[in-house]
Amino acid sequence: MKCIVCFAFLVVNLLLRPSVSAQSVNVAINVDAATAGYRVNEDFVGFSMEQYTLSTGRWGVLGSFWKGGTNGNNRLKNLLANISNRSVIRLGGFTADDRMVWQNTTRGSSTNVRATYQDDTDKFFTFLSEIGWKGIYTINLPNNTPANAVSEATYIMNKYSAQLHSISLGNEPYLYAGVFRSTAYTPDSCLIKDYLPMYDAIKAANSAIPISGLDCGARKYYGAMNQRWNDVYTSYLNNSGSTRPLAALNVHSYGLGNNATTLSRDAAADTLLNFNNAPLTFKASLLPYVTQLAQTKKVPLRFSETSSAATGTADTTNVSHTYVSALWALNYLYELAASGVSGVNFHSSGSSVYSAIDWGASSTVASYRVAPIYYGLLAFVDGAKNGRLLTVTPTTSAKNPRASYFATSSDDGKTIKITVLNKDVTNTINAGITIPGVSIRTASYQTLLSQAGRYGYAADTYYASAQVATSGLFTKGTPTALTLPNSSSLAITVAPMSAVVITLETSSRTMYTVKSGSWNDPSIWSGNRVPNSSDILQVNHTVTVPANTNVYALRIIYSASNQLQLGSNAKLLLAL
Repeated sequence: MKCIVCFAFLVVNLLLRPSVSAQSVNVAINVDAATAGYRVNEDFVGFSMEQYTLSTGRWGVLGSFWKGGTNGNNRLKNLLANISNRSVIRLGGFTADDRMVWQNTTRGSSTNVRATYQDDTDKFFTFLSEIGWKGIYTINLPNNTPANAVSEATYIMNKYSAQLHSISLGNEPYLYAGVFRSTAYTPDSCLIKDYLPMYDAIKAANSAIPISGLDCGARKYYGAMNQRWNDVYTSYLNNSGSTRPLAALNVHSYGLGNNATTLSRDAAADTLLNFNNAPLTFKASLLPYVTQLAQTKKVPLRFSETSSAATGTADTTNVSHTYVSALWALNYLYELAASGVSGVNFHSSGSSVYSAIDWGASSTVASYRVAPIYYGLLAFVDGAKNGRLLTVTPTTSAKNPRASYFATSSDDGKTIKITVLNKDVTNTINAGITIPGVSIRTASYQTLLSQAGRYGYAADTYYASAQVATSGLFTKGTPTALTLPNSSSLAITVAPMSAVVITLETSSRTMYTVKSGSWNDPSIWSGNRVPNSSDILQVNHTVTVPANTNVYALRIIYSASNQLQLGSNAKLLLAL
């Protein structure tokens, strides 16, 4: 194992040096460490699986939740733990509506795989309790009754409320027309005739049962029709005055949609990496619409089903399960996080070529294979999990080279991570990075790369000079140290079609406000504690110091239009 890591480490260093034939492009990057945005929480990256997984696995094991052979669950548990200690698995997909109808009894001797029994559900939620994750559980909508849905939802809530994120009703009902319903099926008829009777029945049985949905999105494009489905849905269910609360607005999106079977290989790769030209007009249409809708309705937004392509096993372009998808996933997750999305679930069950994790070829310990996209997820959680996004200028470059830049800060401000993605096929980036007002103590980096170019497979893909072990565990290699020209800047070279995650340890004790409130309320400060005389403070909101109170800071910085309001006999003491 050590030899593999050393070899990968050597490859990293060679690839980070500009090649003779490649153009070297200088890029100046500025990171604003004093003004932080959304926080990337522990449950941000999760997975989505077909509901059919409850009744049968890859090898027809009835009533099994991804058992997969000897120690199979241990490997899967480790693969999930690499991503998070407490995130979300969503069960749903087409099979939730096509096949899975609740039977309020145990399976016994039944071999009916087109039904869900109590013990099928038990195994899923037991699995979740063992790994500390929660589940979004989908109940069949078009082939079900409200009474049966109540039975299923209350069974789960009564036994597994601690493991339940939410109940979702149906999957992609905008596709029901001509399949489960007539061709005249509309958002209004869906909500009035199907969805609301089921929702209301469940809430009448137990109002505490959390419900999310509508799990709509687009596979070919995102336009007026798709928007109307989400708009009509949130007009009935929302957290802004509605009597029908919503645990989360769930939407779906695939980077290539169904187009991986129609584009050439290079065109598919270019489309996947260039968000502005994607078939779903992701940055121009889908993302801004659903984020604004969720904010208006005061509902958390979760991309409950997503991946590089929605093509099953028919990816003729050989892109969605190659290294290109790893770079895309890393960039995609940052784009979603920067827009205020609360979480993302990568659809990963079965043997679909876009799966981050699939069942594998046989029922052995080597089951649960990872695709290159999984390494993109590892790079993201290393660079962003439990951090707050910082403003980076420039945010992106469309050409010469094509690149994206992101940064996060730990809650206490002492660790800053910067991610530089070079999506250009030929040009190398020489990045000069400046972080004003920060004193850097140490700097190092890890690299996401493929030894076989952009179309390399999982066997060719590395993050942090390492790969996933047979056990499913992932252990990063030793990071490469960077020499600092001064205490507030650094420089790094990034090879074509690679990404680096830079870790900076600083001597700063910078905290900033995340909302308005009282100085003595820990929740208004990024460090989730009351400041002391060692802290440099950035006041981004209105902060009130209670009367007859002394408060302390090393120094304080005010952003525009925000202020400190001192109560009677209150004092701010600075240790300048």
